[in-house]
Amino acid sequence: MFMSKLARKYHPDTNPDKGAQEKFILKDEKKRADYEKYGAASQEPGFNPDAFANAGTSFGGAEFQGFKDFSGSFSAGPGGDLFEQLFGSTFGGRGRPRRHEDMHGSDLEATVGVTFMEACKGTSRTINVTPVVNCSTCSGTGLKAGAKRSTCTSCSGTGTRTYVIDNGFQMASTCPTCQGTGTTVPRGSQCGECAGVGQVRIRKNVKVDIPAGVEDGMTIRLPNAGDAPISGRGRAGDLLVRINVAASKLFRRQGPNLHHEARIPLHTALLGGRVRVPTLDGEVDVRVPGGTQQGEEMVLKGRGVSSVYGGDKGDLFVTFGVQLPR
Repeated sequence: MFMSKLARKYHPDTNPDKGAQEKFILKDEKKRADYEKYGAASQEPGFNPDAFANAGTSFGGAEFQGFKDFSGSFSAGPGGDLFEQLFGSTFGGRGRPRRHEDMHGSDLEATVGVTFMEACKGTSRTINVTPVVNCSTCSGTGLKAGAKRSTCTSCSGTGTRTYVIDNGFQMASTCPTCQGTGTTVPRGSQCGECAGVGQVRIRKNVKVDIPAGVEDGMTIRLPNAGDAPISGRGRAGDLLVRINVAASKLFRRQGPNLHHEARIPLHTALLGGRVRVPTLDGEVDVRVPGGTQQGEEMVLKGRGVSSVYGGDKGDLFVTFGVQLPR
């Protein structure tokens, strides 16, 4: 306790006396070196300088120095920076232009209606879409013949704009002038067809193959049939086609299986007989055994629907409903 009081008395942070610094310096060389390196914590009981030194590498071997290079701890290999992939350019400091190859066009969406039988058997539809494509006149550059792009003056070619907020923390966003490319089309050098944008919207027909077994609400993806990237080169978006399947008056579907209710007269239920049952391939004769009860079920193997994921066809479950005489 006495030593703690002396330490507080002569500590240069609490004692304004000019001689406090000399009085506080420890005579023990090792302790003085620890104090100069780790501060007052080095004089506490149980202090381990090795554990303290290794604390800086607790993040997978990457030194954690405040937020100095936090993004450097996330590596995505040659393909790019995982930190930037997850958070974009929100956290500033790198200031590098976005690569054209990383850009992706927007997806387009459409809806197609099919009958119940078409969904079970498979069909095709031709739909009309209006995607954004590269201008054929300038091949997507936005420039007239012989012209060249210039460095964006808003972001100095980095493709991002950096803003300093409270406490000096930086945030960056895609440059609105060049859309992240780092270059712009000079005035007077714009392509006359697309006005310097590099893309135009066209109208075209696209054939959509709808596989057998598609269910209501499923979405078919047509790769690269969406919009081209607004800025620079890159992969076009996809066309997402949602399938709406109309209800059937004959069948109720549960996955690959179909259900049908067959109405039979009382005498057929009592004595047995035959009844015509609809299937996806036309009507078939089904033998009704004598003594059939209301709600009894018969299974017709392989008379169901093919699955879009492959495998065997489902079954047709026939439920008998007995019609009582009036």
